[in-house]
Amino acid sequence: MHKWVRFLLQLRSKRTKHWDETMGQCSVLVLDPRATLPALLRRLLWLPDRKRKVKVPAAVKVCIFDVLRNSHSNECQLSNGTASLHRSQVGESFLWAMEQHLCNSMGTSAIILTWHIATSILEVRHPYRPDQEEGSSTICNQHKIAATHLSRYCAYLVTWCPELLPDEDEWSKSLYNAVKEDATRVLAVRAATRPLTPEVEYQDLVQLLSEDSKHEVLKNGVRLGKQLVELVEGEEAAWAMLAGFWAEMILYVSPSKNLRGHSMAIARGGELITLLWALLFHVGIVNRPGEPDFTATTAGVV
Repeated sequence: MHKWVRFLLQLRSKRTKHWDETMGQCSVLVLDPRATLPALLRRLLWLPDRKRKVKVPAAVKVCIFDVLRNSHSNECQLSNGTASLHRSQVGESFLWAMEQHLCNSMGTSAIILTWHIATSILEVRHPYRPDQEEGSSTICNQHKIAATHLSRYCAYLVTWCPELLPDEDEWSKSLYNAVKEDATRVLAVRAATRPLTPEVEYQDLVQLLSEDSKHEVLKNGVRLGKQLVELVEGEEAAWAMLAGFWAEMILYVSPSKNLRGHSMAIARGGELITLLWALLFHVGIVNRPGEPDFTATTAGVV
């Protein structure tokens, strides 16, 4: 039996039972949820390299499968998020954030980090409340849950699993380190000694980053985040657009020629992106638009 086919069958074997339905989470900008007292100094920067895992929310699964259905009806064409922006009533004004990276020949990791920073900034302005947990029934809250979790998962992939992404591993790592270093430098002086309202916290963060950041990805992320917060159509429209964008992005990066990388991920207990990769292969999506078809031989299986 062909080794490529055998490998995919392994994903359906007992080995897949090791996956505990969790997804990694990592962030460059985030409020520390443990800092509940002023004495703990609520910091906007908290160990960006620190990884944690959470259960995959139902909202994430719903968004992914909605996009997958749209891709299947569109001749199985994947999009890096651009299609969701075109579909959204407000999305076309955000296309600059995609086109700018393409014009500057920057890869998918740069797009992920830019939109991740913007998503984090929107979350600073509109943070979670106790009534916005998984059981919340409003569509806006479900979009918010999906967007924030997928954003942090994609940042986790850039940080911890760049070999599973389309870009060259070392380039992704160096990009993340450069963006992290710039954010660390800027936010090192930012420590609130009193509880702040989300509006004040957002304004302080954006002012600081806008004035002092140097890296293009960080600057673009802040610009994009401000645009999301100031969207005339409001928070609900912003989260709906982001949920579609991130669901498209995680599916876009899932096709891979790196069998070794996915095999190692399975050995570690499994990754959401590996299961999506196998699912896409099952429905006939084996590469991204513009990429040549590949076989097991070109994928490094001999």
